[in-house]
Amino acid sequence: MVSSLRGGYRSIAWILVGVLITVVVAFTLYSFIGAIVIGIFLYYATRPIYHWLDERVDHPNVSSTVTLLTVGLPILFILAYAVFTGIQEADRFFAAADLQYFRTALEPYLNLVSGSEDQSLLGVFRNNVSRVRGFATGALTWMLRLFVAFTLAFYLLRDDHKMARWFRHSFENQPSAVDFMERVDDDLTTIYTGNLLTIGVSGLLAVVVYYGLDFVAPAGVGIQFPILLGLLTGVATLIPSVGMKLVYVPYTAYLGWQSVSGGGTPLWFPVVFLVVTAAVVDVFPDIFIRSYLSKGEINMGLILLMYVLGAVAFGWYGVFLAPILLVVFIHFVEDILPALLGAEATTA
Repeated sequence: MVSSLRGGYRSIAWILVGVLITVVVAFTLYSFIGAIVIGIFLYYATRPIYHWLDERVDHPNVSSTVTLLTVGLPILFILAYAVFTGIQEADRFFAAADLQYFRTALEPYLNLVSGSEDQSLLGVFRNNVSRVRGFATGALTWMLRLFVAFTLAFYLLRDDHKMARWFRHSFENQPSAVDFMERVDDDLTTIYTGNLLTIGVSGLLAVVVYYGLDFVAPAGVGIQFPILLGLLTGVATLIPSVGMKLVYVPYTAYLGWQSVSGGGTPLWFPVVFLVVTAAVVDVFPDIFIRSYLSKGEINMGLILLMYVLGAVAFGWYGVFLAPILLVVFIHFVEDILPALLGAEATTA
């Protein structure tokens, strides 16, 4: 009897220790949640390249490092530059349209990407020492986040097969758990490697085309806010059926209205804009990019909604976190919940 009580107390003590450790680890991970989800995104976005390279190099450390430096880092730099520039262009657009409410919503992000009136570091230092301190603190914070993200992505790329083997061995008596994680992995591959890269490639292609059209446009006529327009075009690829037509068709109408109302836009330019954008930005990616990358069973409209809601609910990292929450929730409801309800009904 005494031995049984001691065993019970010992079990309770270990459970409390486990709960304490879990809380501490969860708090630590939550402090770096943005860096962690970026690391997961980098892992899925670069995994196909890593597998291709590792088959030829046969050295996981080298393959992971080369993949992240040559593919992962440029992806983040291009994405960051596009987002920062797009935010500034959106602010100028809202200012021109006298939409002060939307400019207010952008203020937290504008404070991050905008500089002071004197753009030189020495000038900023002379004008406002606290601003320099804030800049240095922000730079160190982002460097730490990037370090965590790249470290996580490195070990996920190198050791994902070991993690998968450990999970299958640990839950070999729970096939539903293994199937659940495999389906989550498949859908995250679709969303990160497929949909986000589709947005990125389509948006980058749109930006290049819009800058090209701006270059050949007649004097005094051009594409306003090309990076913002390109980003919107890329995001619109996720909208079922109409897709990016929701972006470039109204802009074509705007150019046409300028032409017929005497705004200085020649009539041929809206026609060229429509034809080039439809052929190069819409049709070409639809045949050669989206058909290969954007696959999966999750509704595209729901994914787009989660991108938007995630950014609103969680901030900058919500775009990467929301898909994880969506996929886990969907497969829990589809795969795990019916089994739990069935087991509860059988017990009752």
